[in-house]
Amino acid sequence: MEGIIVHDNILTDEEIENYKVTLIRNCPFKYGEHDGPNTEPAGVVCDFTELMKSGSILSPDLNYILNNLLIKIYENNKSLKNMNLFRIYLNLFLPNENPSFHTDGDNTITCLYYLNPLFNLNEGGETQFLIDEEIKGVISKPGRLAIFDGGLKHRATSFKTKPRLTMAFKFV
Repeated sequence: MEGIIVHDNILTDEEIENYKVTLIRNCPFKYGEHDGPNTEPAGVVCDFTELMKSGSILSPDLNYILNNLLIKIYENNKSLKNMNLFRIYLNLFLPNENPSFHTDGDNTITCLYYLNPLFNLNEGGETQFLIDEEIKGVISKPGRLAIFDGGLKHRATSFKTKPRLTMAFKFV
């Protein structure tokens, strides 16, 4: 799909499980994020950028995870090294939540890691994009990295029966 690059098997099953457990145990989640000015919040979010700006010290385990994920992003898209990383956060959507379509801003690149331990097509959980008045999706395969133009209108979809966990890195 135009404006969307997908890399599979970026993370091992062991990394996904370790990261998921460490992140969920150590992240101070806050209720929801608004996808736009007139939308209801959805899911819970742990905003690492806000934590670091506030002077919070991240645990060595969290620092390791964030640095390792960033290294893998740079290995898979070298041009991002020349861009400014302005936001890092973790999204957790509970089953059957309904996030809204939004953009991440012009001139931004968004990188999403799918940290779900299992994949089942019937569960849903894809990231949907509105392209030329059609909805196209990226399946939330475990260990997948999706890199896309943040100006594309997109949204997360939740799973039917389990939480959906994604780590987002945004560049400008």
